[in-house]
Amino acid sequence: MTSVAADSARPSFGGGEARLDGLRVAYVAFEGFPNSKGSGTRMAQMSRALRDAGADVHLVTLTPKPGAGAPPAGVVLHPINLLQDNLLARALAFRDRVLRELVAIRPDVIHFRGVFEGEAALVYAARRRVPTLFEVNGLPSIELSYHYRGLASSHSMQAKLRELEARILRGAQWALTQSNTTLEFMQSRGLPDHTPRAVIPNAADPALFHPAAHEPGEVTASAPARLLYVGATQAWQGTLELLMATRRVARELPVELQIAGPMRRRWRKQIERTIHRLKLEDQVTLLGALPAAELPARIQAAHICLAPLRRDVRNKHQGCSPIKVFEYMSCARPVISTELPCMREIIEPDVSGVLLDSPRPKVLAGAVLELLQDTERRRALGAAARQFIELEGSWERRRHSLVDFYAGELALAARASA
Repeated sequence: MTSVAADSARPSFGGGEARLDGLRVAYVAFEGFPNSKGSGTRMAQMSRALRDAGADVHLVTLTPKPGAGAPPAGVVLHPINLLQDNLLARALAFRDRVLRELVAIRPDVIHFRGVFEGEAALVYAARRRVPTLFEVNGLPSIELSYHYRGLASSHSMQAKLRELEARILRGAQWALTQSNTTLEFMQSRGLPDHTPRAVIPNAADPALFHPAAHEPGEVTASAPARLLYVGATQAWQGTLELLMATRRVARELPVELQIAGPMRRRWRKQIERTIHRLKLEDQVTLLGALPAAELPARIQAAHICLAPLRRDVRNKHQGCSPIKVFEYMSCARPVISTELPCMREIIEPDVSGVLLDSPRPKVLAGAVLELLQDTERRRALGAAARQFIELEGSWERRRHSLVDFYAGELALAARASA
């Protein structure tokens, strides 16, 4: 069982108050870490919060890709290398390996992000009488259906996944999630009313993602409007609608759309085919995954940033908390997104951003054109967005919230079981 330890220096949290001093936490996730996705950002921030508060943090994850970077200083990484090609076979193998890692780590608390590793966590917790915390960002009965079409139509597999999800939701002693929308969904899928829970949304780092010294210039024939989309490009993100909306905008104004983020091969091919079909080769640039240091400047240079989420089960009912939206707002950029319960938790409509009833291309293009032609409104939306981040949406605030949650009954229960 291999472990990778980063620099062991452990800064104090909250003015030197080590509120979780000595608490050994196993933080488990069925994905490679570090990674460039939003989940990787959140895991880094959550594990850093626990470490800074004095906890002994052990991350149990899949082996990261080469060059992915290092975990937060002072956090020990236990990478698990699996060779199974089939996703479910890999998930079950990860579950079995997690149990072995937990036996070696001997944690006081098991903090897990998925149902497969949750099975191992609950087995170990029953043996050792340690508390478990289920951090829910998405459930596989929803998530996997978007990646594997056959799974969505397999009633037997859906039933098995939902039964597993309900069992893990009932078995976890504490629950954590990213939005009130997701919390309501968890309750509908089996989270008991008596389970202590916390909602800690995603956030941005206002020191890294800060406003530019100057606003982007006016749109002219030689200086086109700059639109930016950051993040994954799967269909539920609304990227195809965004491309069709860009074609409509291009009929009225010079425009350039940049799409930044990792792309799986089949999604990239679909987007490239759509760009070719819409004859947008001169208007759309696929940047791929950007180094973290380059992203703030890209956002700062955009006239408008977009998150045109579809109104589907995943976004409307399960909910989400897109890190890209927080980062757009932190750079004081005007944001256009979709009217969804989870998005109303982040954006105050027509104050800190624009929320559309539908991301349909005609509606989206109309909103973009209207905003491009109103410089003062763009500035006002951006200023309000930045103020929201400074007051409510920083990672520092989220880290404090996590430690507050841990330092209550969860830490007491962990120490009582020691």
